[in-house]
Amino acid sequence: MRAMKVISIGICVSAAALIAARAADNTPLKVNPGLWEITSEGQNSGTPPIPPQALAQMSPEQRAQMEAQFKAMMAKQAQRRVVKRCVTQQEINDGFDKLDRMSQGQCSQTVTASTPTLREGRLQCKGATTGSGTYRFEAPTPESVSGSWDMTAGDANNTMNVKNTFQGKWLSADCGDIKPGTN
Repeated sequence: MRAMKVISIGICVSAAALIAARAADNTPLKVNPGLWEITSEGQNSGTPPIPPQALAQMSPEQRAQMEAQFKAMMAKQAQRRVVKRCVTQQEINDGFDKLDRMSQGQCSQTVTASTPTLREGRLQCKGATTGSGTYRFEAPTPESVSGSWDMTAGDANNTMNVKNTFQGKWLSADCGDIKPGTN
């Protein structure tokens, strides 16, 4: 479903917030690879954009189940989350390439600032469900990051707003049992 894809992309942006982003000049954030603890929380409002043709194909039970899943996902997004993530030097160098691949060409980025300590820009997504947003990630030291993103996704019938903030702190060069790319 396109709505889930847009929401997933937004959630991935927040999960990828620790990973240094790459600009046209390939300036990654100056952060340490290794084990990071990331604390994040978000706010959601509005109704997820679901194409009318998808709704028409659902039984009342399927529609109720999907609505319950969206409500649960939105409630979870609003809760404070703390995760540990292993970040490799390659992920730092690659930055937002993973987001670009996940959006399958439906989303584009415009970088408005990129230095070893700051990355900010805009996202724009096209298709049946459109979306736009902004992000700002700061790495004041190689052991700390913070940031936020704000995304609006919608179609002709519904619009959903998602905001997220996060703080990350580097714990160790050794990730222990946590594998890269997992939480």
